[in-house]
Amino acid sequence: MEILQVLDAATIAVAERQNKEISASFNSSNSELTETWTDTLSESSLISDSPMLISPPSPVLLTSSISLDLESTDTVSTTEAVAAPYMDLLCALLVLHDRVETMWVLEYPDEPLLRASQLHLLHHVAEHHPAQFCQKLRINPLIFDDILDQISDHTIFQNWSNNKQLPVAIQLAVFLFHAGHYGNVCTPEDVAQWVGISVGTVVNCTHHVMAMILHQHDMFIYTPDVCSEDMH
Repeated sequence: MEILQVLDAATIAVAERQNKEISASFNSSNSELTETWTDTLSESSLISDSPMLISPPSPVLLTSSISLDLESTDTVSTTEAVAAPYMDLLCALLVLHDRVETMWVLEYPDEPLLRASQLHLLHHVAEHHPAQFCQKLRINPLIFDDILDQISDHTIFQNWSNNKQLPVAIQLAVFLFHAGHYGNVCTPEDVAQWVGISVGTVVNCTHHVMAMILHQHDMFIYTPDVCSEDMH
């Protein structure tokens, strides 16, 4: 209701400002029309005193030949030009007003979303339920340890700031869980809830492992020879 009241007040303020601008432009158009008519009469008298002077009709003379109907049309077009930006703003406020009215939820809950880390379960399932480990990270525990040994010394995981990085094992697990799922499960919010960290940390861990893989592309990714058994 507060948002709707703010939008209503803004709509009224824009409409009032629009009316003031239109009134000011209308008064200005009337004063300019009077001055133009006076200048036209003076120029016409000058031209009549010099009959040998041949020149194309000036814009003022052309203006003087416009009928009152066309003059009223110019006034209307000027008014429309002044009112156009205000109409756009009023339409935008109307759309926003309808958007707020049709929303189901106008405020977020005060209590933050709880996150409970499940990383401590990986060590248990790696020893007793390797299939569950593979379901979560898409690789078996032995390959996970092998990859961890090869990437732990990479400079991407080292910094000398006060905000220390997470252990490399956790960053690798975050990346594998993030990359190994699709749909709603792979969103940073869902990964953060599963790991028990912030969304920003999920993004940083994913970027760190991706940068390491791209840097070590030739070591981890290769194309077998055509005659190799891996191609059959």
